[in-house]
Amino acid sequence: TRDDGGKFEEKVTEQDILKVFDRADEPVLTTSDLADALPVGRDAVYRRLTDMHDDDLVGRKKAGANAVVWWAKVAPRLSEETEKDVEDAEPVMTHDEVKDKFGIET
Repeated sequence: TRDDGGKFEEKVTEQDILKVFDRADEPVLTTSDLADALPVGRDAVYRRLTDMHDDDLVGRKKAGANAVVWWAKVAPRLSEETEKDVEDAEPVMTHDEVKDKFGIET
């Protein structure tokens, strides 16, 4: 869809792309791999990846005459709900339990 100014509205965010990397079984993905997992075409994904590379969010390497592989350099941000869950979670071990278990003296 287009916005009021006639520009195409963004359908896929950097976070959406980073989430695909986070869920992937492979350490690197091609532009086509990412496009297959997202609701936009290969050209749109390539343009977004290029911008993300310029911002040092993803790495890239030529893997053949016409092939490029990409990898995430940062993790996706947690959703607000997940952040709250993490904040509300009880620690697995208290500070004193860690000191006792590992023999740390302060």
